Amino acid sequence: MSISRVRMVDFISEESSIAFEKEYIKRARELVPNALNLILTRTGPESLRNIAVYQDQKDVDSSFEATENFMVNRKGSIKDAIYLHGPVSLNYSKDLSTK
Repeated sequence: MSISRVRMVDFISEESSIAFEKEYIKRARELVPNALNLILTRTGPESLRNIAVYQDQKDVDSSFEATENFMVNRKGSIKDAIYLHGPVSLNYSKDLSTK
């Protein structure tokens, strides 16, 4: 069963969230190379939600250090961050290539 890690981050300013967003987009595949799906959603001017889906717990664990280092290196711009993770019971993606 696949595993999802969801991280919600509130920043000290909109500028901080934009800088984080740009850097994460640039480095995401390097930080979480084993992720099956990555979704970064702006949930407000100063907040982002990141969802990563992995094949199994081993793949989650393989990216933990890199993502934690990424967060620690930006802690001055982060007001609050929480993460949740657990088994995925539904992972639907519409195949747009058939249109």
